[in-house]
Amino acid sequence: MKRKSILALLMSALLVGSLLAAAAPASGKAKKKSGPQVVGEDPDADWGANADPTLAPFGDMLGQELVSAAIGMNGKDKVDFIIGVKSLPPSGGVPEITRYIWDLNVDGDFVELDGKFTNYSRGACDPTSGQCPPPRDPGQQPFMIRGNCSAVEGTNVTTCEELGIVQGVFDAAEATITITVPMELIGAKPGSKINPDVNIFGGSIAAAPSTFLTSGSAPMDTLAVTKSFAVPGGKKKKKKK
Repeated sequence: MKRKSILALLMSALLVGSLLAAAAPASGKAKKKSGPQVVGEDPDADWGANADPTLAPFGDMLGQELVSAAIGMNGKDKVDFIIGVKSLPPSGGVPEITRYIWDLNVDGDFVELDGKFTNYSRGACDPTSGQCPPPRDPGQQPFMIRGNCSAVEGTNVTTCEELGIVQGVFDAAEATITITVPMELIGAKPGSKINPDVNIFGGSIAAAPSTFLTSGSAPMDTLAVTKSFAVPGGKKKKKKK
C-alpha cells in the first residue's frame, strides 16, 4: 500500500511539473548587440609593395600592416573608427614614426583622422593646422581630427584646419587602434552617412613611416574603405504610395 502511495505521489509530481513547464512562457534568446561594421579589408602581407614587395615583414614589425577597418557607435554621441593591423607591438610600432591616416567624409564634408602613438614632431606645433603657435603637449596616442583642407599651390602639400584632438586606444592583444570621435566634432548626427574618401597615398587609410611629413615614395600600406556607415537614428523616409 505504501509503495502504491509513493508511486502515485511521484506520478502526481511529474504531472504537475510537466503542466507548469508547458504553461511557462518560452524564454526568447537575448538579442545580440550589433558590433562595429567592417567597412574595408586588405591583404596581410602587402606593406611596402609600392616600393619593394620584399619589405613586407618590416611593416608587420612596425605595426603598419593594415588588414581591416571598422566603424561603430560608442554610446549615443560618439563614433569608433577601428584600424586592424596584422600585429601591434605594445609601443604602437615605432611610437614617433608610425603614422595612421584615415580619410572619410561625413554627409559630403571631408574629414581626416591623423595620429600616432606619440606625435611630438607634429602634434606639439603644426603651423599648417591653424593651432600653433603656441606649442602644446599633444599627450599620448593623439589623433588630430582635421577638416576644411586645401592644397598649397605649386606643391604636393595639403593644409587642413584642426577641428580637435582625441586620444586613440592601441590594443596590442587585439592588434587594433581605436579612435573614438565625438559626433559633434565631425559634424555627424543621427542619420548621417560616413562615406569613404581617398587620401593622397591611394587608399582611404594609410599606415606609413613619418616624421613631420610623409613621403609618397616611402614604403607603406594602404587600405581602401569600400562601405559606408550610417549613424543610427534620424527620420525615416515615408514610402510613396
